[in-house]
Amino acid sequence: MKNNIFSRKTLIAAGIACLLLPLHSCEKELEVTPYSYFTTANFFSNANEANMATLGVYESMSSLDSYGWNISLVFDADTDIEQMTGIGADDWRTIAHYQGISQTNMFYTVWSKLYEGIDRANVVIERIPQMELFSNGNAAQKEQLNRYLGEAKFLRGFYYSELVRLWGDVPFKTKSSQSGDNLKGGLVNRQEIYTQIIKDMTEASLVLPEQLPTDERINKWGAKAMLARVALFAGGNSLSADGTMKRPANYKDYYKLAQQQINDVMAQNPYKLNPSYAKVFKNQCQHVLEPTENIFQVAFYNPSGNIGNASWVGNFNGPATAAGFYPSNISRCLVPKPFYNSFNAADQRRDFSIATYSINNLGNKLPLLTTNQDERWTVGKWSREYQTNATAERVYTHINWVIMRYSDLLLMRAEVENELNEGPNTIAYDAINQVRKRAFGADIQGSRIAVDLKTKGSGYTNAANVLIQITGGGGTDAAAAVITLSAGGVNTIGMLRSGDGYTTVPTVTITSTDGKGTGATATARLLTKPTTTEMSLPAGLNKDNFLKAVQQERAWELSGEGMRRADLIRWGILGDKLIETSAAVKQIRSTYFFPAITNFVAGKHELYPYPQNETDVNKNITRQNPKY
Repeated sequence: MKNNIFSRKTLIAAGIACLLLPLHSCEKELEVTPYSYFTTANFFSNANEANMATLGVYESMSSLDSYGWNISLVFDADTDIEQMTGIGADDWRTIAHYQGISQTNMFYTVWSKLYEGIDRANVVIERIPQMELFSNGNAAQKEQLNRYLGEAKFLRGFYYSELVRLWGDVPFKTKSSQSGDNLKGGLVNRQEIYTQIIKDMTEASLVLPEQLPTDERINKWGAKAMLARVALFAGGNSLSADGTMKRPANYKDYYKLAQQQINDVMAQNPYKLNPSYAKVFKNQCQHVLEPTENIFQVAFYNPSGNIGNASWVGNFNGPATAAGFYPSNISRCLVPKPFYNSFNAADQRRDFSIATYSINNLGNKLPLLTTNQDERWTVGKWSREYQTNATAERVYTHINWVIMRYSDLLLMRAEVENELNEGPNTIAYDAINQVRKRAFGADIQGSRIAVDLKTKGSGYTNAANVLIQITGGGGTDAAAAVITLSAGGVNTIGMLRSGDGYTTVPTVTITSTDGKGTGATATARLLTKPTTTEMSLPAGLNKDNFLKAVQQERAWELSGEGMRRADLIRWGILGDKLIETSAAVKQIRSTYFFPAITNFVAGKHELYPYPQNETDVNKNITRQNPKY
């Protein structure tokens, strides 16, 4: 189980520390109340207090206002692979459907949380070097304090990178707030901010520990991996103040920086892929830390059961689940059917990432495979099936939000090598093929299965009450369901998940949950695993086609993990992908729900509007983002 940095004890400690750090007015975002004389004189007197203050910097991530909901689950929709359900005035709908305006409150809550984290980091960065122990402590004390300083620098850089990613040019401040300061900063060019972000993360990597973490704190290799991502965004497309999408003229310099950071990490080889794609997310749901796969993650732990340090991962973004055997969920994150169709059928990520079913109060899967039920398919990675289902997690879960996995870093490596070498080299192919081979279960003994109907039986009255159970065979996750009945017999069945790891044919049993019907039978068969050649990307691709392959692989591998919309923007193809997806869903059904195509405006929605709560107070923000 995870050794969470936000246990009950550390939540209290971090909370106390946060009270000692600058606090925000509810109306004046950048007007920050500075330290009291007492706090300035007496806090940071020992390493424990420095640690408490550093945890306070992390704490800004661990909120529904940041990565427990808003940034992670709402700000990544609508795209070609995920969209939000329904139409309405809720912030999480209007933002996702490209209808958010400057008065939309969720923009302000995210803006506030990110600046809160920056304010806290600024205090830690200033105060630790002033501590007596920092200069005159023993070697262990100095190393510990330098680690805290590095964490604060990394987090300040990370929070600024998110502000720039979401809003472009933003107010920029690297000094803690003191009485008499002018706290109403104007907009600063994003490339200038990137320069400081790179400096912060580079300096952080020099003092952070090399060992893999035993909790959610950042280490040296995590900082370098995240710096590589920052470099790709700094060198990518973004919406400028004149309303055009552009990348900096020296964008390849940022790709070279990313390459350097990635090479540094790979030379040490601290990470590896879990052989099972499904197990990665089951571990997350069960709070099993996996630092070899999950490079950087946000800690969630909510012992009181209230909003606090809370996450909606697995509630907001799982398959629709009725209360009963599992806790219910609200299931808002839909997956367009064309994305499902884009997978190779042997790719184990498809059936695990996309739930083509709901779950009833008995815990049974109900297929969504007829009429227009494909419009109700959802993200499946964090299903209630895999969670602890503890009382404390019935609404707000303790599931961490993983910001970067190792497969993400491998795919960045493939992209960088392709860009800098004007086409893919051996390194690029090896990186993407590692991800692909895991997706097809290359290193898992056994294979997927299919289920075939043998006898129809009789007396069945409702397909939803006919349950197909698959047991044995050494594998996991295979699931099938009855789709239709005919004259009281089972007419068709469908696979919901083909599973993995089956070494022998499992047993298939068909039962009726309402006692009506009998005699239907089915058998399973093992599916042939693809060869290494079939799993690998075709050789000989040129630069453009390899990039398209990387873009598609990132969709398959990282779907629902918070990065798709941002990736499409930095590649300059968000609008193109929305048009493409709209055309694809209309081929399925003219009424297929896909509101993004109606609302999205190119040259506008690649950035969010500056929150009006902020601009009403800070008159040094003299313009709004384009077309708002």
